[in-house]
Amino acid sequence: MDAVFQQPQLDELGLPIRGPNEPPLPDMSEDAMQRLISGDFSDLNLPKPSSMPTREEAQREARERSTEVISSWNTLRQILERHEDVIRKRWTKKTKVLRGKIILAAWPNMCAKHRPDYEAIFKEGRNLQNGKTRFREAYMWPYMNVEDLAKGKTLLLLLNSRGRHPPSMFAHADFNATRVGHASGAITAAFLNVHSMLLDGETVQTYGRLVSWDEDPDAMMKTFNGLGYQPGQGLWILEIQQRVLRFLVDCCYAILHEFSPDLLVSAETKVIPEPPSMADSSEYPTLATMAIEAPYRLPARLNFTHLKALTAAKVASAMDHVRSLREDPGYFSDVIGDWSEHRQEKLLDTNGERHPVLDKPLFWNRVIGGAIGDAYGILLAWNIISEQLTELSSLQTKYAHVISPHETLPTEYMKALLTLRYTLDQAAKAPINHLKNGFLSSPPLRSMFLRDPHVPGSNMIYVRSKPGSMSDSDPMMWLFTCLWTENQLQLLTLPGIMDEIEYLAQKDPKEKAKISPWVAGVLSDLGLIAHLRHELDIYLPWAAGYDNAYVEHKTAIEKDFPRLFSGIHDVVRTLSSVPFAKFGSPTEGRFYYPSDKKRTEQNTESMRKAEHNLDVFWENFDQIYRRENGKSLGEGIKHLFKEQRPMERTPEWIEPIKEQKKAAVGESGDGLSALSALQLGSADSPSKFVLPQPKFKPKTRGTTQSTSNGSLKGVGALVEEDRQPVFTLKARSFKVFKVLFYKPSQNDLPGEVSWADFLFAMAATGFAPEKLYGSVWQFTPSDLDVERSIQFHEPHPVGKIPFRNARRMGRRLNRAFGWHGGMFTLE
Repeated sequence: MDAVFQQPQLDELGLPIRGPNEPPLPDMSEDAMQRLISGDFSDLNLPKPSSMPTREEAQREARERSTEVISSWNTLRQILERHEDVIRKRWTKKTKVLRGKIILAAWPNMCAKHRPDYEAIFKEGRNLQNGKTRFREAYMWPYMNVEDLAKGKTLLLLLNSRGRHPPSMFAHADFNATRVGHASGAITAAFLNVHSMLLDGETVQTYGRLVSWDEDPDAMMKTFNGLGYQPGQGLWILEIQQRVLRFLVDCCYAILHEFSPDLLVSAETKVIPEPPSMADSSEYPTLATMAIEAPYRLPARLNFTHLKALTAAKVASAMDHVRSLREDPGYFSDVIGDWSEHRQEKLLDTNGERHPVLDKPLFWNRVIGGAIGDAYGILLAWNIISEQLTELSSLQTKYAHVISPHETLPTEYMKALLTLRYTLDQAAKAPINHLKNGFLSSPPLRSMFLRDPHVPGSNMIYVRSKPGSMSDSDPMMWLFTCLWTENQLQLLTLPGIMDEIEYLAQKDPKEKAKISPWVAGVLSDLGLIAHLRHELDIYLPWAAGYDNAYVEHKTAIEKDFPRLFSGIHDVVRTLSSVPFAKFGSPTEGRFYYPSDKKRTEQNTESMRKAEHNLDVFWENFDQIYRRENGKSLGEGIKHLFKEQRPMERTPEWIEPIKEQKKAAVGESGDGLSALSALQLGSADSPSKFVLPQPKFKPKTRGTTQSTSNGSLKGVGALVEEDRQPVFTLKARSFKVFKVLFYKPSQNDLPGEVSWADFLFAMAATGFAPEKLYGSVWQFTPSDLDVERSIQFHEPHPVGKIPFRNARRMGRRLNRAFGWHGGMFTLE
């Protein structure tokens, strides 16, 4: 896998302005267009159609296929109306082996593995010839494979969705599922010009109806806007559904084998109510599971409420990240260390030599510039995305009375959708660039790659795989390479690649081990962008008309983009003039911060020194930023930090006074009050004096702790009327919060916290955990009087939260919800 990667310079860390997917047909001359209309594909650089039927031939094939589609659907619907509950019970009791036998009996030679279209394109690669593939079934029915259908409730989901809803509701989804095949040219559709096919209704007369553009002037625009189909596409959809519905009917016959087909749909058999939705078998939901199950469910509707919750939590997480970089020397040092370990300068060259700039000021300038640019860039980008989602939600409500699957969307609403789509495409480029430069040089993979010797005066780094490393045949490596290979990214799509990376990582511990914590963090951002993009892409039928509508709005959307992202470009421009290494390189113990050690005079002074050094670094950075931009960086983002809080700093050492022995924690109603110092304004205060626990709730519904002037004065100044809840918890959860809100002392330092225990504890307090992409988890309030969600990263590769990371998590819970140690008691 020899590849060339250019090390990103500081002026290349922004988000380049790039257009979204081009319209499906290239610009062509009038003569070329006339040849296309007449069916002459020679010299047009377009895939040759599989066939060019006449109108009569296309209509005859459509009628034959739609007849069987409607017939199979009616049979399946009647079976489920009478026997779905029995089918579920029987299927659930069968082993995977027996399930596989039933599946293969109903569909002989079905593809064996998950995403067979990806496997096919991986195998065929450059040798693929248009329309001459060995894997047509893999491209036509990628979700019909034994591995997925034999797993859990997948087949039952497919039976329910296809049997309880008409085929027309799946038409767009079925065609989109063939994207890898038709976009690569591996499979090609028939071509019939100046006609459209309509897939409406539930009868043979309407489903698969061929319409001439001469007969119906609106038919052409319906095809362009996604409300109709090209005849070849329509025939494809009918073929797909014909096979799927026939397969499902045969599965029902096999599962209910003692009944004759006629008896299964007999009018004498009682129709029973539809069984309730099947519960998720996993303890906590994951986006990866949702993505795997999506092809088997009814196509989802665009849910702005959920998307806004995801992005709002991401904005809050990005704000916490920026604040922690400024406040916590240990966190700053850890982040800079992670970024330094994912630079291509870390690779040895082909002579076994280190890169000459390694650990030099230039190296640290690049590292720290990348980390800071990413932190502020992510914050600003996610805030823009969040604002656009809020606007879209308002527009969806505004036009709710006119939105119809048989009509195009209002212009204002469509433009807002296209604007968000464009923004997501641009926002994806920064994390993709980070992965391009950091994945191959990450510690788990570094031994598999080398770089060419450094050429003096050049900033290029050429990376290639070691001989015999087998990286060329590694599916995970191939997927990552597809992210930064433009044509592969367009072919497989960002959502598709991210889903497959997540699938491989969750399925195989060896694959997950290839992903470092830093890479997992970048994947978290990229995965959420991909998820939002996917949600827009399944907003059917209108999503099928995005490219056509974009032609009208392209100029306005792209012209406004620099204004939206001006804040990010100001940060990027300034980074090139900051001497980061002088004050920010984590060398010589500059940011040594023993917050996880026993509190002693020496450790206290080390912490105070590290905090001072961090303050000096940011003071210098802010001065340079103000000089370059006429304002401080804080002023540029102050609209995001609505409440200003002073940095938490360690007070001078005070020799502790020996205290009398107290009752064991949990024996009284004080809970963790003696263990918490977060509410004092300094999470690491060594003072023996503890203020009384507040009687009133310091924060409610996710607002920030503040006094009237917006700064934290201490717990005694908090006078809000809402009382904080008190959580009475089992020992497993109680121990978690004991660590998260631990008060520093000289003795009894707690150990690590199990991630499984942390999930359990958050669920016990009223949060619903949900696994997103990479390492990030979302915690959404389900039975709790707060209005915002919060995100945390799962430790990787070991499922244990180090003590100092647990303390940081406690600090974030305090900032977000006002939580403190006095709120938790032992059951």
